Amino acid sequence: MASLNFYLKAAQKLLHEKRQEELNPRDLIDYINEGRREVAERTQCIRRLTPISGSISGWTVTNGGSGYTAPTFTVSAPDFPSGNPINPNGLQATATGTISGGVITAIYSQTGGAGYFQPQLTIADATGKGATATPIIPGVNKLNPGQESYNFSDIDVSMFPGVASVFAIKSVSVIYANYRYSLPMYSFSVYQAKIRNYPFSYQYVPSFASQFGQGNQGSFYAYPIPSQVYQWEFDLFCEPQDLIDDQSVDVIPNPWSDAVQYWAAFKGYLEMQNANMARFYMDLFDNMTLRKSNYARIGRVTNPYGRY
Repeated sequence: MASLNFYLKAAQKLLHEKRQEELNPRDLIDYINEGRREVAERTQCIRRLTPISGSISGWTVTNGGSGYTAPTFTVSAPDFPSGNPINPNGLQATATGTISGGVITAIYSQTGGAGYFQPQLTIADATGKGATATPIIPGVNKLNPGQESYNFSDIDVSMFPGVASVFAIKSVSVIYANYRYSLPMYSFSVYQAKIRNYPFSYQYVPSFASQFGQGNQGSFYAYPIPSQVYQWEFDLFCEPQDLIDDQSVDVIPNPWSDAVQYWAAFKGYLEMQNANMARFYMDLFDNMTLRKSNYARIGRVTNPYGRY
């Protein structure tokens, strides 16, 4: 992974633009970010797996109740440890809150914990009653009861620094009764004609899926229509956020980051109307992305013993 300044200097060397005499550096930064998107889309090197549980960032008070004087807030134990580091078995969360006139006005997460999907919050007080709250758990994507269609833009990738959006879905799984089930994915034409026979009358755990549309404006369908809240687990290909300064997070991994400056040089020479040099650097970019992908994606024997 590289910094914006690294990319900028590398592109200026290729363009003989160290003195910035012909190209505006802001234009070159645009070309760099365009090249990063091209690398991500072409090589599918920004691959992310969305979590099935997470940390509680806060609580939304749905009912402030009444009569509270000194409430205590107790969060249930982690209900869905994910096995992921740093806390593979989960971590207990804690909470606190504020009251005004006997009403709970806000609840805060002291310790967010780990391994939470649907935590319960118990509010105990000698005199108060009626307060309720719902947890906020960023990054966990949920199937909603009665909802069949989901936009790519609705997929929460906020927990992945430097990731801007989803442009393709490799696979999707549903968590049901502690069982992870990867959904068979059909073309939308087959899905429309043969699967979604009963549009709203039949609801259960989804067993089939289909993509409608492409790119970051695509959408995803699941059938049967969900009968309750389930966890989605998406295997995603993503686009990077633009680099605006050296503090921006670059998510183009090595070895593919070496190719970005060749795209910037290609666009720079196009701007200078030097078609021959532009074509030369486009060829280098094509060759570099292919070679880096070949280096990183080695062949494997699935099982040397012949069993599945």
